[in-house]
Amino acid sequence: MKQIRIALIGQPNCGKSTLFNQIAGYRSLTANFPGATVTYIKGKTYIGNDLVEIVDLPGTYSLSWYDDAEKEAVKALFSMDIDVIVNIVDASTLIRSIEMTLELMCLGKPMVMALNMMDEAERKGIIIDTKKLSDALGIKVVPIIAKKGKGVKELLQTLKNASPPTKECIYSEEIESKIENLEQCIGENIKDKNWPVKMMAIKSIEGFKPISDMIENTPCRDELIKARKSLDNGNEIEKERHALCMDIFEDTSKLKKIRTKNSEEKIDSILMHPVLGYLVMFVLFLGVFYIVFQGGTPVENIFIDIFDKIDAFLVSAIPNKLVFSITKGAVDGIGAAIGIALPYLVPFLFIISFFEDVGYLPRVAYLMDSVLHKMGVHGTSVISFVVGYGCSVPAVMATRILKSKKEKIIAAFLASLVPCSARSTVIMGLVGYFLGYMYVIPLYMFNLVVIVISGMILKRLLPGISPEMVLDIPPYRIPSLKTVILKTWLKIKDFVYVAVPLLVAGSVLLAVISYYHLDDYINMAFEPLLSGVLGLPAAVGVVLIFGVFRKELTLLMLYQALGLSSAALVNTVMSTQQMLVFTIFVMFYIPCVATIAVLKREVGLKYSLYITIGTFVLAVILSYFVKIIISII
Repeated sequence: MKQIRIALIGQPNCGKSTLFNQIAGYRSLTANFPGATVTYIKGKTYIGNDLVEIVDLPGTYSLSWYDDAEKEAVKALFSMDIDVIVNIVDASTLIRSIEMTLELMCLGKPMVMALNMMDEAERKGIIIDTKKLSDALGIKVVPIIAKKGKGVKELLQTLKNASPPTKECIYSEEIESKIENLEQCIGENIKDKNWPVKMMAIKSIEGFKPISDMIENTPCRDELIKARKSLDNGNEIEKERHALCMDIFEDTSKLKKIRTKNSEEKIDSILMHPVLGYLVMFVLFLGVFYIVFQGGTPVENIFIDIFDKIDAFLVSAIPNKLVFSITKGAVDGIGAAIGIALPYLVPFLFIISFFEDVGYLPRVAYLMDSVLHKMGVHGTSVISFVVGYGCSVPAVMATRILKSKKEKIIAAFLASLVPCSARSTVIMGLVGYFLGYMYVIPLYMFNLVVIVISGMILKRLLPGISPEMVLDIPPYRIPSLKTVILKTWLKIKDFVYVAVPLLVAGSVLLAVISYYHLDDYINMAFEPLLSGVLGLPAAVGVVLIFGVFRKELTLLMLYQALGLSSAALVNTVMSTQQMLVFTIFVMFYIPCVATIAVLKREVGLKYSLYITIGTFVLAVILSYFVKIIISII
């Protein structure tokens, strides 16, 4: 039995990750949004008796070096031993999609085209002759509908006998002569070549930096300068490639007229309307929060009652005070995860997963582009902000799809201000539970206002420019319930595997600290700020320290630090003003350790420190501001 490695590559939103899920058993996140997959994911399956490793590469428009997604795709193609390339192509955008197919063909590797979304192409009136397309390209073309699993079995069988392309991309005689001169020089002077020589020549002319650097200190440098000058830095090559794509499309496809306005256009006329679109978006997200609060509170109450009874049992069952404190701390940690976080987190992530797969998020990006532009970012950044409501770590990671460093820094800072599920646990479990959801909604609105103002300030402070947004608006799709459920699990499993153990360990540690009265020293250090400036109980100092590790700990440890036997008694010690000030501080102050680590990787050490310090200062200022306003009211 041998193992075969297959790489899936295609343009954003072509259904590549959906196909991966069909083959590898739903181990990859799919998102109906360009740039959602940034790093590659691996999975395994069998084709007959052969073990197959599937590599899902990030969505990219070309084999260039312009953004991180393209870099990851190209590095994977040439650093990994790929046996077969599967080029997933959106049949409804065939003209644009096959340009990258022509580039992949130049690699000379066994290759198959998976022509996806054939149903959507037909709805648009595009009829594709797959046999003609296969003959024109010199590769096998398999029509599929990945979301329904149609054609996937035939695709897998085709992969077993995949062969290199029988044709190559031939340009005009004048362009070919310029390429050939450089190609010959590269062949003679560069020994270590992972790329086909002709492709190295073309890519260096187009400005592909890794290959240009290889040529820089060789006799080919002058030949490259000459070729770039005569071919307009590769623009002439690209023009002919565009023309070739058009010719292939016209030879292999037919268009039929669609007389009536389809339902998708009717829906978009409302959801993307310059007035109605914002109204619908506001109502939808307001409805999301209402569902989360109304659905989560009864479940939370049930679990609180259960764990209150467990606590009462522990009092009589464990006479040793230290053992009792440790045991109760562990039980309270589990109770906080199950009884407070999950009732709110699960429905929220499920709805967001549904919005992703149905295709609504790109519409939100389109609507929000004008607003986000004033903040130094563009509508594509909306994925960072929306994902941020689940977890700040993937939210910051999602900024790597942005083009400019300035835009990445601004988006990373703003994403760290979005109340993640852990912060939402505090908002919902403290303010929502004791004061009601009518207090919670203004908190989220206040958060949005702060994010907008912060972005506008950063846009003026940071040097550089942000490129304009280029965004595909994908068709609406009816997501599979199974996919949405599994996707929700994939988003929440980090909480279950990582946060819950930390919650339990943190709760136990706090119990030990409280038992030996070590928390008094921590609270003493923070007392001037927390009590003197913000008017909070001095006992919350130790809570905020542990909150840097996981924000969920702030809610669990709050009632323990206040010396209460249950979270339901917090309102007996803290006033409405103190609960709101505390929540505002937690909403904005220092990101968790995991987020800081990702910030360092994405924007560098210097800017990660700026963001960490900046969020702390912002939290102090805003909390004090809220305290003053409430006092006046």
